[in-house]
Amino acid sequence: MLSLQRMHADIFYGPNNIANEEINCDYHEGREVLLRVKACAICGYDVGVFRDGHQKVKPPIILGHEIAGEINSDVRLERHGGIAKTIEAGSRVSISPISPCLECYYCSTKNYNLCSAKKEIGSTLDGGFAEFVRVPESIVRTGGLTLVPDNLSNEEAALIEPLACCLNGFSQLGPVDKDSTVAIIGDGPIGLLHLQLSNNLYQNRTIVVGKIQQRLDMARSLGASATIMAGNSSEVYTKKDVEEILGFTNGVGVGAVIIATSDPASVKFALKIASKNSRINLFAGMPQGSSILLDTNMLHYNQISITGSFSSTPVTLEQAAMLASNRIIDLSKMITHRYSLADIGEALLATENYYGLRVVINKF
Repeated sequence: MLSLQRMHADIFYGPNNIANEEINCDYHEGREVLLRVKACAICGYDVGVFRDGHQKVKPPIILGHEIAGEINSDVRLERHGGIAKTIEAGSRVSISPISPCLECYYCSTKNYNLCSAKKEIGSTLDGGFAEFVRVPESIVRTGGLTLVPDNLSNEEAALIEPLACCLNGFSQLGPVDKDSTVAIIGDGPIGLLHLQLSNNLYQNRTIVVGKIQQRLDMARSLGASATIMAGNSSEVYTKKDVEEILGFTNGVGVGAVIIATSDPASVKFALKIASKNSRINLFAGMPQGSSILLDTNMLHYNQISITGSFSSTPVTLEQAAMLASNRIIDLSKMITHRYSLADIGEALLATENYYGLRVVINKF
């Protein structure tokens, strides 16, 4: 049955054009779950789309995919391993934004984030910069809703999804030797989530490379073994930056690198600080058309692997909720700015200008 709900939402009409409006929210009971949004964090991706658009985003649409909200009806989920679970109406949930086709090869192997015909909340489906968001049946069927533990705030719950993405990134690295060092290139909230995972879940020494002193100070307070202020007036990453990291590792280099910045220069830098047998994960998307030249023999003879990771899965979403609930990862320290839905322009600007860390829409 088609139901009608009026709501306020921030509608993206094209680059630099977003407006807060009252619109209809039509949803199909039994085929979709309606979620009352409690908090939606702003990702750097949202800012990039707002400024420059994106090939997969067709306006008008509602952005926002880091969502925590309250469901309007009971939901029965098929969890990992085939165990069914019911989440009752009124419960708070976090969402995996990937709506898979359930028909392609990748869906058959439960790699839903790699689905060949996926849709995405906040990109190709209306997202969380609104009072309500519709959750497709395919997300429910694949376990893409996770119950928010009672000890997490709505704001923290909005960051379960990006934490799940970080877990997916680490999964692509494989086991990292506990005697080795992990380098994280990028001092934003995603980089700092990776730092917490490296320190608290994998027990690695961790170096954070960044460009904003306040964020590097936060990295230190979160347990970074070392921080590097990258670059100078002419270079993004300098010989001195490389020498500092090699010195910290007694000339060996780091055993794993997480690239949590969209700067293509970070890839060459990662290769310069990588040890033999090192693994490098391209966590962040780069500008369209970015490419680098690779010394293939350097990769071959030093046995270096480069991997990518995209989004999250229902399994990592559930793992992220438990890590946050058990305070292995502190999501609260990632949130520094809060805005109302009507102030979306200011919220996007705060993210774009690197004010603090994560910006959250929490007033609807």
